[in-house]
Amino acid sequence: MGFMLPDETFFNQDFAAEAELLRTIRHNLLDGSSPIAIPSNLRFTFDPEISQVYITLFQGGTKPIRWGSRKKTLAESIARVTEQLRGNPGVADFAIADPRRCRILFEVVTAEYPCDPKQTTIVHLNANRLEPGLHGLRFRYDGLLYYYLPTDAVTHSLMTMNQVYNHLAKRTGIAKKTNRISERVALMRSLPTEYAIITSFACVSYEDRALPLYRGYPVPVRFSRERLRTCIVAGTDWILGNMKPNGQFLYYYDGLTGSEIDFQHPRMTNPPYYNILRHSGGTITLLRTYELTGEKKYLEGAKASIEFFLTVLREHEYQNQYACYPFFNKKSKLGGAGIGLVALLHYFRLSGDPHYRKYIDGLVRHILSRVSESGEMIGYFVHPLFRDGREIIDPDEQTKKELFSFYYPGEALLGLALYLRYIPDIDPQLKDQIHAKGKSALDFLVHVRPKKYHYLFEPLPADGWLMQAIEEWVKIEGFGDHSYIDFVFNDAQAMIDHMYQEHDSPYFDYVGAFYYHYGEHAYPDGARCEGLMAAYYLARYLGNERRAAHFLAYLQKAAKNILYTYNTPESCYAHCNPEKSVDSFRFKLTRQWVRVDSVQHAVCFYARLYDAMESP
Repeated sequence: MGFMLPDETFFNQDFAAEAELLRTIRHNLLDGSSPIAIPSNLRFTFDPEISQVYITLFQGGTKPIRWGSRKKTLAESIARVTEQLRGNPGVADFAIADPRRCRILFEVVTAEYPCDPKQTTIVHLNANRLEPGLHGLRFRYDGLLYYYLPTDAVTHSLMTMNQVYNHLAKRTGIAKKTNRISERVALMRSLPTEYAIITSFACVSYEDRALPLYRGYPVPVRFSRERLRTCIVAGTDWILGNMKPNGQFLYYYDGLTGSEIDFQHPRMTNPPYYNILRHSGGTITLLRTYELTGEKKYLEGAKASIEFFLTVLREHEYQNQYACYPFFNKKSKLGGAGIGLVALLHYFRLSGDPHYRKYIDGLVRHILSRVSESGEMIGYFVHPLFRDGREIIDPDEQTKKELFSFYYPGEALLGLALYLRYIPDIDPQLKDQIHAKGKSALDFLVHVRPKKYHYLFEPLPADGWLMQAIEEWVKIEGFGDHSYIDFVFNDAQAMIDHMYQEHDSPYFDYVGAFYYHYGEHAYPDGARCEGLMAAYYLARYLGNERRAAHFLAYLQKAAKNILYTYNTPESCYAHCNPEKSVDSFRFKLTRQWVRVDSVQHAVCFYARLYDAMESP
C-alpha cells in the first residue's frame, strides 16, 4: 500500500518535544521576533523535498485560519507559516496567548507516492487506497500546488471519494463549472496533472500538551469497564441536556457548522426533520441510564419525552377495542409503534407507574392488527403514496412488498415480548392473540423472509432488533424454538466474521468495526452491537457459558472501536462550538455529524456491556 503508518504503540511515547515545538510556534505567533528553536527528539523527520508544513489555528466560535509552506529547514518553514498567519486579518480574533481557548494544529507531510486519481478508493486495499484521515493528496492545477491533508478529512467532515473530490473542486474553482457533484468529481479525477498520495505527522495542542493525532484524533483510546460507565452517563447527559421544552430531543447536530438541519433532509428546516422512532430510542436511553444510576433526572426526562410521543398518537379500533398508533411526517410506521411500545414498557418496568397503560394496550392491539395471515408484518399503516394517505387495510402481495421493512417487525416483536413479560393482568384473550400472532410473525421472519426477500440480505447481518426480540421471546413459555435461537447465534457469528480483527485489520482503529466486504472502510455500529449483545445474554440465559464468553470477547473489541467516534474535549478542536459536541457519538470515523440514535445505540450497548463485564 505504498508506505507504513504508525501502529498504536507509537502513540504511547513521550511527546514532550512536540509540546515544546507547539509552545515555540505559539510564542512566535505572538512575537514575530521569537526565534524558532527546533527541539531534538521529534517523532517525525523533516524532508525538504516533500515536507510541506501546515499550521492551523482553531478556536470555538471563530473561523479557523491556516497556512502552509516548505523551505530548506523545518525552522524556516515554520517561520514562513507563522509570518503569514500573523498577517492574516482573522488572527486578531484568536486568543493565541490562551492555550485553553486557541488550539494549534501542526501537520507536516512525511511521505508521498504517485497515484491514479481515477482509481483512488476506500473499498480496496491497494496502492490507490485513499484512507480517510490517514492519507491525503498533492497535485497541481492551473499553476498552483494543492494539498489535501490527511487531517482535512476530520476538519472538513469527509469520508467518501465523492466528498473528497467535491471538496477539492470547490477549492480549485472547478465547482463553478457545474452544480452536479458527479460531474465535479469526474473533472477532478481527470485533471491533466500528476497526483500523489501523502501521509503526515500531526499533533494538536491541548492546554500545555501536544496530542499526537491518528486519523485526525488523539490516540490511544483507553478502554475499561469504568470508561464505559463514564461514557454511558456523559452520553445520556448530552441527550438530556439537548432536550427541548416540548420533550423532543436534538435530532441532528453537525459539530463543524453548528447546523441542526439533517443533511439527508436539507429542505426540512422550519422545523428541522425529526423521526419518531429515534425519539423513542432516546427515551429508552434515558431509562437505561436511570436503571444504571438511579438518578431521577433520567426518569423525569423519559417521562417528558413520552409525553411528546403521546401527542402524535392517533386512535382506531381493532376487534372493537381501543388501539392507537403514532402518526408522524405523514406516515405511520410499524417500527414507530414498536419502539414506542418498548419505551413505554421500560418506563413501566422501572417506575411502576401505570399511567400509560391505556396507550400500551392500544399499541399492542395496533401491532397485532398489522400481522397478516401469513405472519408477515405490514411495515406501514399510513403512507402518503398508498391509498391517498388513508389507512392501509388488508394489502395485496405487491403492496406488502412495497411496504415491507427489514427492521420494523423486530422492533414491534420486541415490544410484544416485553409486554408479555412485564405487564400484569393481561386479558387472557389478548394474551392468546399475542402468543399466536407472535409465533406466526417469528416463523415468517426466521423461515420465510430469507426466501421471499432474499434480495434484502447482505453478508453482514443487520437485524439487531429481531435479535433483541428473540432474546425476550425465548424467556416466554413455548417460544424456546431452536430455529429462533439459531437465528440469533448464527447472525451473531456472521457479525463477528465480518468484524475487523487484530490479525487482519489494515489500521489499528478498525479492530472491532464491521464490514460488508473485507477491505472496505470500517463501520463502527452500536445498533449491530446491541444485537450481538442480545446473543451474549441469550447464551447466558441458556447456560451456554462458553458461547457467552466467545461473544463477550468480540463485544469488548467492538466497544473499544466505538470509542473512536466519541467526542471528547481533546478531539473537538475543529468544532465551531466544542462544548456542545463533547460527550456525543459520531456515526462515522471522520464525518462530524451526530444524530440522537448514534448516541442512543452506543449508550444502550455500553449499558448492557457494562453489566456483562461485572466481575464475578
